[in-house]
Amino acid sequence: MQLRTIGRETSPLGPGRTRLVGEVCMDATGVSPERIWFDVEDALAPALATSGNPWLALLLPFALTTGESLRIDLPVDSLLREGVEGLQRVWHGWFPELLPIAIDASIASTRTRDGTSRTGAFFSGGLDSFHTLLRHAEGGDAVHRIPIDDLVTVWGFDIPLGNGEAFRRLAARVEDIARRTSTTSVTLATNLRESVWNRTNWGRMGQGPALAAVAHALEGRLGRVLVPSSIRFQSQRPWGTHPLTDPLLSTSHLEVRNDGAASSRAEKLAAVVGSQLAMEHLHVCWMGEDDHNCGNCEKCLRTLTDLELLGRLDRALTFPPGAWSLEALRHLTLRNDIDRRSLTRLSRRAMEAGRPDVARALCTAIRHYDLRVGTIRWLRRLRLRR
Repeated sequence: MQLRTIGRETSPLGPGRTRLVGEVCMDATGVSPERIWFDVEDALAPALATSGNPWLALLLPFALTTGESLRIDLPVDSLLREGVEGLQRVWHGWFPELLPIAIDASIASTRTRDGTSRTGAFFSGGLDSFHTLLRHAEGGDAVHRIPIDDLVTVWGFDIPLGNGEAFRRLAARVEDIARRTSTTSVTLATNLRESVWNRTNWGRMGQGPALAAVAHALEGRLGRVLVPSSIRFQSQRPWGTHPLTDPLLSTSHLEVRNDGAASSRAEKLAAVVGSQLAMEHLHVCWMGEDDHNCGNCEKCLRTLTDLELLGRLDRALTFPPGAWSLEALRHLTLRNDIDRRSLTRLSRRAMEAGRPDVARALCTAIRHYDLRVGTIRWLRRLRLRR
């Protein structure tokens, strides 16, 4: 796999936008080169990268997925180059079938950190995002407070490029949040998840490198970026963005920092529920791939249940009225074992909070999942015997 060329061009997304495009060639015969791009407003164009840093972070998990060596025909930072070697070893430990690959990239000349560079924080409007924003705000509970300059929101990750209306609504809300927190909203669009790169498993290893690539694409503006944690320090579960792996994607002039991993999701919600700003804009839903909370999916109902256990269900301002009920919990459909673990922990919290009714409803949903999975496994074994 090779990053062959990069260039800038006028964006077709609308007037006043610039696109940074990289052409990626795969080793497999018959596979056409792929154009992967980052798209920003013209005001941000001077900050777009000219180095190979975003492309090294971006293409590494894809190259491991395909088993191809990786060549970057642009200089890369020495710290990042060393970090990705460590990252490969972590991934190989998590997923033994992924063997480390050879990387061919020249090392850029040493550059000192720019003391005037800004601090960005990735911001989707979700619980992790608000927790990071509020804990580092004036009066927040971060022991080591890092003032945030930019809220970085990506079009093409949670909200697909084809749903421009939803992203414009989200961007307008982030603008309001930025205005009320004395920060600046920075938006960037990318076709990454609609390209051949999406063969990379997003949950297992794609998230962190994709976020780091966005930060490095803006390396002329940012000196530090905070990645709101989605997993805790003590978790042994492999995940695509992780306090162990995210910092390995830093360069000598742009620090990638995983933030908030000391807190559980329930602790984060308890910390932000008192913020009117957060509760006016909180968006946790993955189901509709837009900017609304459906109120029906596992993540929505899990968040609503935590609010119920806190006695603050009245603060669910961005969810459909009446979405939470014991009946809804009993009939909740779990997608995978990750959902099962989350609901098991939530059931324990319900018992600790003196809500056995909630715990019983959650256990019913877990039993339905176990029965479904067990039936599927039995049918598979039966087919194999036949």
